[in-house]
Amino acid sequence: MINIGKGIIAGLFASAATGGAVFLSSLAGLAPGTDPVHAISGVMLTPAGLSWVVHFAIGAFMWGPLLAVLSLTLPSPFWFKGVVFGFLAWLIMLLVSWAADPATPPQPSLGPVLFHILFGAVLGWAYGMLLDRSERQASTLQATQADW
Repeated sequence: MINIGKGIIAGLFASAATGGAVFLSSLAGLAPGTDPVHAISGVMLTPAGLSWVVHFAIGAFMWGPLLAVLSLTLPSPFWFKGVVFGFLAWLIMLLVSWAADPATPPQPSLGPVLFHILFGAVLGWAYGMLLDRSERQASTLQATQADW
């Protein structure tokens, strides 16, 4: 069963978790150059504060509802639905960034992939936890039937 509202809440939660992971990894120097807020700031030519708002808005109002819709077709359990979804979101991000600057080919690196997979895993887990039992069972049943 699709629940867009719970997808939005899960998107906010996943955006916060990923934002925290990005912040902590940049403080520790573990993943230099993988700050999505800095990247959004550069593409949109906006200050970092507004880019944080955009980061949360995209996570909550685009990716959260999209996972809610696609959760019916993605493989179970919900955290795995999110991992698959996060990887697909990374591919879309790569293509969009390439389209924004066609002269510069995309430079895939491990950091952004891991952050997107983390985002997806938290998104899927949170969405699954927010659903009540009947919604969760309906979503799992429909995903299983879609595999046939």
